[in-house]
Amino acid sequence: MKMLRRGVSLFTLLLCLFSGLAAPSLPGQSLPRQGLPQPSGFVNDFAGVMKAADKEEAERLAAVIKDKTGAELSIVTIESYAPYPTIDEYSLALAQTWGIGERGKDTGALLILAIREREVRIEVGYGLEGAIPDSAAGRIIDTAVIPHFREGDFSSGLLGGFKAIAGLTAKEMGVGLEDFDVPVIVEINSSHYKLLEIVITIIVILIVILFRIFLRRLLFRGGRGGGRIIRSGSFGGGGRSFGGGGGFRGFSGGSFGGGGASRRF
Repeated sequence: MKMLRRGVSLFTLLLCLFSGLAAPSLPGQSLPRQGLPQPSGFVNDFAGVMKAADKEEAERLAAVIKDKTGAELSIVTIESYAPYPTIDEYSLALAQTWGIGERGKDTGALLILAIREREVRIEVGYGLEGAIPDSAAGRIIDTAVIPHFREGDFSSGLLGGFKAIAGLTAKEMGVGLEDFDVPVIVEINSSHYKLLEIVITIIVILIVILFRIFLRRLLFRGGRGGGRIIRSGSFGGGGRSFGGGGGFRGFSGGSFGGGGASRRF
């Protein structure tokens, strides 16, 4: 166990050393936020792909979740996430700028669809990461969203995914959603998690060993022939979100850290 901890610590250190070279900039740090749309409700169908009845049901469900738990859930459809390079960066910038989620508790979640790129993502606020971990977000997309999308039915997929997100949120908060047909997201068997942990541990140890070999060779060469100096920059900053209150007069100022899952279809 001590060996594993040391290995993980070394691996983390190496990642920090190389992050300046490999890590992409975060949204809002290299890309402007002023081009992002403004919300008009919990459901914002900018691409015009949702049926009126599905949109209304999702709006009602979001209002009930907000009233019972304080959490804020949103659906967004867009034609494209350009000029952002990925849907992950766009959705994080949008969620942060809108401030989805209860201020101070960060209980927000965003289900977003980009039509042109054929990508969908669930962005989860800090306060809901326990209720909707990345694995659960991925299962929601795989089981409740994409099957409808592949049949060309964006509206049903969005509503189904939104209900699943609402169901996990309500479960975490200890409230019921009796008036809504909320799907049950089946948890992965714990034995699968244990196997996954073993595989990840082996991979981490192998990466650490390879990095150590690489560094030794690099230092050896540097000591004999004069090494190179690698410079890396740092990133900072971030945007502020705006607040709101009762009914829908804007979101409440929640914060996000990039948790969630994305899929192409």
